[in-house]
Amino acid sequence: MSFVGWPTPAAAGPVPPQLPSPQELAKLQSDMSATLKRVRAAQNQLDQVVRSYEAARSKMESLSAQIAATQAAIQALDSQLGVVRGSINARAASTYRSGPTGLMNVLMEARTYREFATAVDIIEAISIKDSQTLRSMIDLREKTASLQAQLDAQRAEQQTTLGELERRQKQMQGSLRTLGKQYETVKAKFEDGKSGFVFPVKAPYSYVDSWGAPRAGWRRHQGTDIFALRGTPVLAVVNGTIEQLGDNPLGGIKLWLRSPRDNWSYYYAHLNGYGPGIRNGAKVKKGQVVGYVGTTGNAAGTPPHLHFETHIPAGAATNPYPILKRVNPIK
Repeated sequence: MSFVGWPTPAAAGPVPPQLPSPQELAKLQSDMSATLKRVRAAQNQLDQVVRSYEAARSKMESLSAQIAATQAAIQALDSQLGVVRGSINARAASTYRSGPTGLMNVLMEARTYREFATAVDIIEAISIKDSQTLRSMIDLREKTASLQAQLDAQRAEQQTTLGELERRQKQMQGSLRTLGKQYETVKAKFEDGKSGFVFPVKAPYSYVDSWGAPRAGWRRHQGTDIFALRGTPVLAVVNGTIEQLGDNPLGGIKLWLRSPRDNWSYYYAHLNGYGPGIRNGAKVKKGQVVGYVGTTGNAAGTPPHLHFETHIPAGAATNPYPILKRVNPIK
């Protein structure tokens, strides 16, 4: 099983109609060029840390799958080995009971040369079968030893990768705190001049294009993970209606936001909790706090982040990264 590498970034797909136009973005970025230059330098450093973390996470998921497959193969060989051992033990017990004299009696009691020759053939066949059984047991032991060595190497690599993940997580948290004040100034100006779509997490944050990256259970990532400090406010990206609040093992505390204007839907997962007044059927305004960044569901053990998905009116998921980039002046 080969390591599944970093996915090829998806091409930009359909976008919600509330997104600012390229002309709006160009004007805002021109007005804030000096400030943006400083913040982008800090943001680029943080993004590199997140990119390294996401790559290590993908590698970790692939290693976990490889280890599971190797363990299953070892278990299958152990079962085969048990059958062979049982056959050998039974044969040994039978030979012990009959003893050498028993085998000799087969020959000595032959009354004709034909009976003698037949007895010799039987004894040779038994010896050949015993030899084949022993050879089979040796082969199975060798294969098991080879797979065990492979498993040990995979586990060692997994531990190294885990150490890298932990190091990147600490770097990420430190960078987010450093970037906070600089980013807040830029975002406040940008949000004032933008049209009907806001970024789903309050600054500072970081994210990369992880669409299609491997995830546990042979799944592929169908969203964007936006990393931020635990408890960072999560915002409604558009005016819309809250739907399907709940908690499940995969997404943890989650919600859907649907835009009645165009029927696009947005999925928020791994929340630490909901914002004030957030309930099923609640009407929210763009920029309103709907929850807080956390690690619920299968995000336990990862840095705090919002898993964010965008779904076209027909329901299919589309890569959120180009959409998020369009409303983020730093990227």
